[in-house]
Amino acid sequence: MMGGRGGGRRQERQALMLAFAVALLMGTAVYFRIWARQSDDPSFTADDREELRRQFEHANLEAMDESAEWRMKYDTEFGRNRQLEDELLKAKTTLTASAMRLESLQKDNVLLKRQIESMKLQCNCTVPAKIAQE
Repeated sequence: MMGGRGGGRRQERQALMLAFAVALLMGTAVYFRIWARQSDDPSFTADDREELRRQFEHANLEAMDESAEWRMKYDTEFGRNRQLEDELLKAKTTLTASAMRLESLQKDNVLLKRQIESMKLQCNCTVPAKIAQE
């Protein structure tokens, strides 16, 4: 079971790295497009450059906001997952302890039944049917 979770985390990391690489490539493509347009087009004015720069900064800020939003969601889910894992571990520990206690009580019960039988044989007395059934 433990190995299954590790594989999922590896896939999540790979997906995140792929998304990061795609975002990096897209940013680089936008940057080169702006650079190519500035150097090729003589009619491209300083105002046009400033407008493009503002648009690029705005897009960058939106991407950072979205990234922070996703990080916050990830942190929330990670915390919830950690809490559930802790609760599961406590439940497993309690279950194990209860199973051990049950086993111990069953052994004690068998031992006490044997003692009762040996005492019956030693005293050679009659025990009412109601008590004998218990």
